[in-house]
Amino acid sequence: TVADNALVLDALAGYDRRDSTSVKRGYIPMGRELNAGVKGLRIGLPKEFFGKGLAPAVKKQVLRAAKLLEKEGATVTEVSIPSLDYALPAYYVISSAEASSNLARFDGVKYGYRAKEFTDLTDMYERTRSEGFGEEVKRRIMLGSFVLSSGYYDAYYLKALRTKALIKKEFDRAFRNYDIILGPAAPTAAPKIGTSLSDPMKMYLSDIYTVAVNLCGLPGITVPCGQDKAGMPIGIQMIGDCFKEKTLIRAAYTYEQRR
Repeated sequence: TVADNALVLDALAGYDRRDSTSVKRGYIPMGRELNAGVKGLRIGLPKEFFGKGLAPAVKKQVLRAAKLLEKEGATVTEVSIPSLDYALPAYYVISSAEASSNLARFDGVKYGYRAKEFTDLTDMYERTRSEGFGEEVKRRIMLGSFVLSSGYYDAYYLKALRTKALIKKEFDRAFRNYDIILGPAAPTAAPKIGTSLSDPMKMYLSDIYTVAVNLCGLPGITVPCGQDKAGMPIGIQMIGDCFKEKTLIRAAYTYEQRR
């Protein structure tokens, strides 16, 4: 539930002097925000989220959620974030490059899995990484190694970083007028367990609405909002500005309690 989410966030959030990535700033416990409601909140519906590829059942449930929040006192209007169309390719270039770089340390020497049988050091590296990584991890390592290689670094990785900066700038502009960006969590209802990996391209495309949060370092929360005709669950996603988790908690809890 959203209340569980708030409880966990209260336990995790805050400054840690041993963590160079944490920020030293005040923190208000999320539990206090649960019943604050959404009256006065400005909610934007990005038109880029409602284009080609979105299942009609998902669109229907997202718009129904927007109507509910509007009924509770929020203001809901359409917003445009044009560069969202480039979020998915930029994300997979950057995330694959980071995976390739970070997973290079898993070579079977210092820690992690090590192959049991090998003839020499090179063979040990090859067998360890072949046996220890799954198909999807290997796919991302290879893609990441490619975009970081000589001759392709500028064409892919640097271009993806510039695209990331552009998307963040457009989100910053949107948050001057909106408190929350509302949209679908995925273009379709949830897939059945075990079916995603059978079609990697389809799996990547299902991330199209959620990767912008990771690219831009924004808080987001996904809440169930109904089912399709087959009974598979559908989710809505709420995105907030940096350090505005309490606004998301307010809206998500209100929707969860009223739907």
